[in-house]
Amino acid sequence: MTIEIDDTETRATPTLASIAQQVGVSVNTVSRALRAPNTVRAELRKRINVAMEELNYVPNRLAGCLSGTRTDIVGVVVTSLYYSEFASIIDTLQSALLDRDLQVMLANTRYNPDQELRLVRSILSWRPAAVAIIGVDHPPKVVELLKASGIPIIEMWDTGGEVIDSAIGFDHEEVGAAQARHLIEQGYRKLAFVGSVRENDRRAQKRLHGFETEAAAAGLVPVAKLTAQQGGNPDLGERLALELLDRHPEIDAVACNSDVVAFGVLRALTKRGKRMPEDIGVIAFGDNEAAACVTPPLTTIRPDRERIGRLTADAIFARINGTEPRTTVVDWHLVARDSTRRRKP
Repeated sequence: MTIEIDDTETRATPTLASIAQQVGVSVNTVSRALRAPNTVRAELRKRINVAMEELNYVPNRLAGCLSGTRTDIVGVVVTSLYYSEFASIIDTLQSALLDRDLQVMLANTRYNPDQELRLVRSILSWRPAAVAIIGVDHPPKVVELLKASGIPIIEMWDTGGEVIDSAIGFDHEEVGAAQARHLIEQGYRKLAFVGSVRENDRRAQKRLHGFETEAAAAGLVPVAKLTAQQGGNPDLGERLALELLDRHPEIDAVACNSDVVAFGVLRALTKRGKRMPEDIGVIAFGDNEAAACVTPPLTTIRPDRERIGRLTADAIFARINGTEPRTTVVDWHLVARDSTRRRKP
């Protein structure tokens, strides 16, 4: 499915001269503040930095080249490299871009909004041909910088929100709702949710919201949930599951925000002598390579990472060549395995 998006308003690119004019100093002074900040007094540097922020100025690392030069670089900004969550997207994207003589510059924000701003500003300073970035939820200043850059911006992995330019991904709230629907169809009624749901991980928050909303719509009791701010891993899943069972021994199904968290949940349930799927069902998200190998094999949601990577490369190339921005929704699949299969076909 595609949704046409209107072009954003074109803005004039700020220059050293516009910064100098706003601060009331010479262009040389602004240039020195960037090249050798220790040679400019602190109060003046602060005023120059404020003007740069207000005007969305990004230093040009190619200043020695012709004005307006763009490189063959595509900036790719991800929120995590933990457990290779986005590895397939990056691998497919890079291969497709290399076929078009474009190179990837990779940055990892670690879900830190300040780091995201610094990394985006740094990438833009290299005058990339385009930027591909995970998610549609960014700090306001990042959005301003990306919009002001005048280059194609492709937001990946999520389509549930306002898009800067183009987006390739899926609705994470619907993924959470699908997790709940599957558990309910298998006869589970006392649902729980565990996992890493960090303050700046909007996709995990959307999946949790979709899960809770679907459970409420089915008339179930409120979802018992236990989350943490740290990155997801099996040890976290085990700890949260054991604590959850102590607090809510009545639960009969657990949804996890990731497969690696679910691996720890399965371990915890085994330690407590729970039978899966008879006593408690477990469903996750990601379809990690090990999901089919654990005991019992894990029911999970499989996003089509390779397709997202290919379509992102196609969108970048198309936008560079003047096509209109658009949002493309990519299918995902619920892979039902023995961790929830109470009712076998």
